Amino acid sequence: MLYLQQISSLTTGVTVKNLEHIDKYPKMKLPIICFHFGGPPLPDVSNTAIEDLVLNDLPSGSVGDIQNLQNEEQCYPLQEMMTFKLSSLQITPGVYYIGLFNGFGPIRTQSKMINRGSAYSFTANITVEGCLNPRMWGEYCNRAVDDLSMEQSNGRYNEIVESIAYRNYSRTICRQKFDVDAYALTVMEPVQQVRITAKNISEASRNSREFSIMLYARYNALPDKISHDYATDISEDPLVIQLPRAGVWYFAIEPVFKSNVQQGMQKGNIEPCYLVEWEVIACMQEKAVSNCTWKQHVLQAIPYQNQIVYLPDRGNVSSESVDFYLEPYLSKSSYGNGHGSDNGWTYFLLYTEQGTEGYNTHIQLTSDTKLSYGLYVRFGGLPSLDMWDFSYLDQTSNSNNNSMFKLYDTSQEGINLYILYPTAGLWIIGLRHPVHLNNQSSPQTMMTISTDTCPNQCSGHGKCVFKKDLSESADYSYCSCDRNYGGFDCSVTLLSKAEQRLQVIFLIASNAAALLPAFKVFQQKAFAEWVIFMSSGISSALYHACDVGSWCALSYSVLQFMDFWLSFLAVVSTFVYLTIFSETAKRTIHTAAAIITALIAQSGATRSNNIIIVLSIGALAFLLGWLIQLCTRCKSFSFPVGSSLKITERWQSSKDQLLGLMMAIYRYFRWGYVLLGVIAMSMAAISWIKEASETYWIWHSIWHISIYTSAFFFICSKAKTQNVDNQEAPAAASYELTRQESFARV
Repeated sequence: MLYLQQISSLTTGVTVKNLEHIDKYPKMKLPIICFHFGGPPLPDVSNTAIEDLVLNDLPSGSVGDIQNLQNEEQCYPLQEMMTFKLSSLQITPGVYYIGLFNGFGPIRTQSKMINRGSAYSFTANITVEGCLNPRMWGEYCNRAVDDLSMEQSNGRYNEIVESIAYRNYSRTICRQKFDVDAYALTVMEPVQQVRITAKNISEASRNSREFSIMLYARYNALPDKISHDYATDISEDPLVIQLPRAGVWYFAIEPVFKSNVQQGMQKGNIEPCYLVEWEVIACMQEKAVSNCTWKQHVLQAIPYQNQIVYLPDRGNVSSESVDFYLEPYLSKSSYGNGHGSDNGWTYFLLYTEQGTEGYNTHIQLTSDTKLSYGLYVRFGGLPSLDMWDFSYLDQTSNSNNNSMFKLYDTSQEGINLYILYPTAGLWIIGLRHPVHLNNQSSPQTMMTISTDTCPNQCSGHGKCVFKKDLSESADYSYCSCDRNYGGFDCSVTLLSKAEQRLQVIFLIASNAAALLPAFKVFQQKAFAEWVIFMSSGISSALYHACDVGSWCALSYSVLQFMDFWLSFLAVVSTFVYLTIFSETAKRTIHTAAAIITALIAQSGATRSNNIIIVLSIGALAFLLGWLIQLCTRCKSFSFPVGSSLKITERWQSSKDQLLGLMMAIYRYFRWGYVLLGVIAMSMAAISWIKEASETYWIWHSIWHISIYTSAFFFICSKAKTQNVDNQEAPAAASYELTRQESFARV
C-alpha cells in the first residue's frame, strides 16, 4: 500500500523543561521515544545513537511536532504532548517499531534491588491514511501506478546468454500536460543491474533543445524531486542501478523544460513522445556478479532446539549439524573483480521470517589458521566493495560503528558477528576470499549462521528476558543484567572489583545495626521480637551479598522475599512492643502481622508504597492498644444508679481520671528516647528518598543503620512494663472509700 500520510499523537505525563539545554540533561533520567524501521529500537547500542539524540532536537517554533523520519533509528525527548506528521514521501511501507524509554545508557539494563524515580503514563493515537488499491496514488487516490511486473512475460527472462539473463519492460509515453507518470518494478531476487533508458524521442520534442526526461527512482516508496535514491535525465544518459535491493522499486518520469521562460511559452504546444525501456540483468544457475561466474547459495532455515540455524541447500551437511565447512562452497573464479586476479566472491542468501525481528542473527566464522576472508552483509541486495550495510576485513578495518551490528571476540582465527533485531526479509552475506582456498586438501573454516535470542548470551552477566510488544503481535528479547554490569548485552562493567567489595562491606556490615534492638528486647525477655530482629538482620545481609554478586546462600527470589518480609514484620513488631497488650493478644497480632506482611512481600516486595502500608499497619496496632486501654479507663467514669454526687463533682472526677491517664502515658515513655527515635526514623526516610542507581549502596546502608537505630530508641523509650491501670489503683480505692462514706451519711 502507498501511504498518503501517517499522523501520530502521544500524550504523556512527562514534563521535560529547558529543551534548548537537552544535552545537559542526565541521560539516565531523560524519557525518550525512539522509532526504528523493521525491528525494535535500541537507543544505547552505540555512541552514534546517543549523539543523535542530542542532535535530533525538536524544531524551533514547533514544539512537539516532528516532520521527518528516516529509515534509520531516531530518538526524541518525550514531552507532555507530541505530534508526528509523516507523508508518503517521508515513510516507506513496512513495520515500524516505537519504543518508550525512561532513560537510556548502560545503567538502563542493570538489575536493581529497588527502582526509584518517576513513572510515566501515556496514551497514543496513530492514524494511517492510504489508498485501498495498492497501485493507486495521489492526494485523492485517483492516479495509477503502472506495474511493470504484470508484463506479458510473467516474470520470465526474455533472453539467456551464458548464464546471464535479460528481462525487458518498455512503455511508450506521450504527455501534453507534462504529467508525472509512476511505475513499479518488483525485483523478487538478487539481480546484477537495472538499466533504464529513453529511446525514440519525437522530433518535435528533440528540436526544442530545452526538453529533458527526468527519471526519479526510489526503493520501496514513491520518489519525487526531493526524496529519491537515484535521479538522472534519461534523454541524455541511461540510469543504471547496480546490485539493486530485492523488493519494489518505484520510478517517476517527468518531462521538464530546462528554462522556466520557455516552459511557459512552449509547454502547451509540445506533446513529447518517447519510449522508456527497463532492462533487468540477472544470473542463472546459482551464479552472481562478475559475468555470472561467482557462486551464490540459498540457505535453508532449520529449527534446532531453541533457535533457527541456516544451512546450505546441498552438500555434505549432516542433519544434526548447526555449522558447515566453507571451502566446498567457495567460488573458483576471480573474473573481472578489478582488485587482483586471486580474489573472488561467494554469496550466502538467507530469509528471516516475520515475527523474528525481536531476535538476533548470529554469524560466526572459526578457523584453525588465520582467516583470509572479508565479510560483507547487506539487506535485500548483493554486497560489494562499495555497497554494504556491514563490512569486516580485519580487527582494525570494520564498520562496527553501525548500531545494527555488533562484533564479539574477534581475532585472526575467528569472526563473531550479531545483526541486532534484523528486518524480516532477504539478507545476503558476501565473502571476499582468495580463489585457491577451495583447493585445500582439508577444509579449515567453519561457518555458523543462526537466529539467537540475546546477543552473546548477555556476555555471561545477565539473563535473557522474553516479552511481547503491547500490540501482542511480535515477540522480542533483551538482556536483564547482573548488579555489576549494564549495556544492551551486559558487556559494560559498571562496578570494578574494588567498588564491588566496598559496596558489599557497606550493605552487609550496616545490617549489624539490627543487634541494637535485638539486644534490648532480649534484655527485656521479649524473645519473639528478638528472633524477628536477628532474622531480619541476617536475611538482609545474605540478600545484599547475593544482590551485589558476592555470594548467594539461596536463590535470589527467596532471599529477596525473606529480607522484605522480615523487615516488614520487624517494623510491625516494634509498634506492638510499645503497646500494653497482654501476651496472648501480642501473639495473636504477631501471627496476623506475619501473614499480612508475607502477602505484601510476595505480591510486590520492592514497591515503594509498601513501607507506607507497613507503617500504617504498625501504627494501627499501636493506636488500637492504647484505644483499648482508654476504653478500659472509661469504665471507671460511670457512676452507680442513685449516686448523689453533683454534676460538678462528677466532672471534676472525670477530669482527674483523664489527667491521671495522661500522666500515666507520659510516665510510660522516656521521651528523650522517643525524640531520638523520631530523628533516626527521619534520617531513614531521607535515605529512602535519596536512593538512586548510582548512590544506592551508600544511602541504603544508611537506611539499614537508621531504621534499626530508630527501633532501638523506640524500644528503649518504654520505661515500664506493668499495666497502666495498676498505677491508678490507690486513687481509685480512695475514690471508692469517699463514695461509701457519703452514702453512710445519708
